[in-house]
Amino acid sequence: MSLSVDQFQQIVTNENAFIIDTRDEAFFLEGYVPNSIHFKPEIIHQAAALGLISFEQPLVFVGDDENEKIAIAYFEKLGFSQIKGWLEGGFNAWRNANKRYDLIIEVEADELAMDIPFDEFLMVLDIRTEEQYDAGHLKDAIHIPLLDFADPGSMSELDEHFNIYLISQDGQTNTLAASILKRQGIHNIRVVNQGWDAIQLLKDRFTIELTKKNKTLDDKDSI
Repeated sequence: MSLSVDQFQQIVTNENAFIIDTRDEAFFLEGYVPNSIHFKPEIIHQAAALGLISFEQPLVFVGDDENEKIAIAYFEKLGFSQIKGWLEGGFNAWRNANKRYDLIIEVEADELAMDIPFDEFLMVLDIRTEEQYDAGHLKDAIHIPLLDFADPGSMSELDEHFNIYLISQDGQTNTLAASILKRQGIHNIRVVNQGWDAIQLLKDRFTIELTKKNKTLDDKDSI
């Protein structure tokens, strides 16, 4: 069902509806409805596996026609029965109605390299799988795999006074993770464009460590 801005806002407020934004990452970074979670169709299977939403949770969608249809069909197939509709006109309609919106800052890997030595409150948050993290990660990085984001205990190390730089494997899940954190009240976040893939291209500017269980006797603590 197509929803006007007012209808959309009423459902979100009165029914505590979960907002799912299916737009392309570049558009999401420029602005989104507060408390939305960014589920691109390509990664919806990962998002669904997080367990953030109950099957009885009312859902509303923001996106373009193609993405909305893909997302809604997928959630219906999974058994979510409380799909209330989508925002007519998408995010542009929300912004044109002068509604408050949020955004996420994206930085390049070289910006992270420049900030690390000078920011005592900088935290690198690595959301890759354990296997990916063990094979190489930035020194002093905090590792919380994306699939642990629904666990409040896993989030206990995060605090608003940190300047959090978020790293996924190739950048595909950066905005999903960032939007989850922002919905939980952690707003001081930057996402690293292209994630670990970009860091690997500039690895001479970073201190990269291996997890000890993956080291041989000839391995050094960092490369």
